[in-house]
Amino acid sequence: MKPGLRGFFDSMAEYFANPGPEGVERLYGAHPGWDAPRSRVELYGRLVRHHVGATLEKLYPLTRVGVGEERWEALVRAYEASRPPRPFEMNRMGEGFPGFLADEVERRGLPTFLPALARFEWTDFAVYASLEPVPEKVERLTVNPTLVVLEHPFQLCAYVRARGQGQPEPGQEMALLWRHPERLVTMFVAASDRSLLTVKMALEGLTPSRVAEATGVAEADIQAAVDESVADGLVLSP
Repeated sequence: MKPGLRGFFDSMAEYFANPGPEGVERLYGAHPGWDAPRSRVELYGRLVRHHVGATLEKLYPLTRVGVGEERWEALVRAYEASRPPRPFEMNRMGEGFPGFLADEVERRGLPTFLPALARFEWTDFAVYASLEPVPEKVERLTVNPTLVVLEHPFQLCAYVRARGQGQPEPGQEMALLWRHPERLVTMFVAASDRSLLTVKMALEGLTPSRVAEATGVAEADIQAAVDESVADGLVLSP
């Protein structure tokens, strides 16, 4: 992006932080000779602010429920003020929300699990939108390249599957999130011995027979774990 255009977007970000009449005048003052109708600029500012709110609602539906409707609106406005949107970054405007929420939880008296939940929801989206290429064919067992590992002190996988019913149980959890290579949806599980074993086998090039010999576990059971992970898209097989 050209520096001049980047500078214009930077000044627009300042405008979005204060889109009222004073903000409009500062924006015009930063660009002498710019003759765009003020009514259109004000409308554009309102549309962008609406888009910010709508985007956060889509990215963080369960977090929104946990925050509560009234406090959610105030939280969104505060987030906008701290991180004014830039038009060329619209698709990633929600990326900083989990960190922002972590700073606000104690001050606003919000449930302590919400930052971890927001991080989970952002990762869900980021994995779905990942540009990481997934090979159509592999020569050996391979970890899905979209895999992301999260650790948090709550049982979030069960909570998300229950669509935010109640509150998540406390307890350390390692969550695995990846995009299914055929269904193209984000998959997630709380890491288990079976899932971690198949990931380890893929990373280290281990075969079911070698693992069976080393662990004493039946080869058929190990192969079943591999087949399950392949069906879920966690690992890719030849």
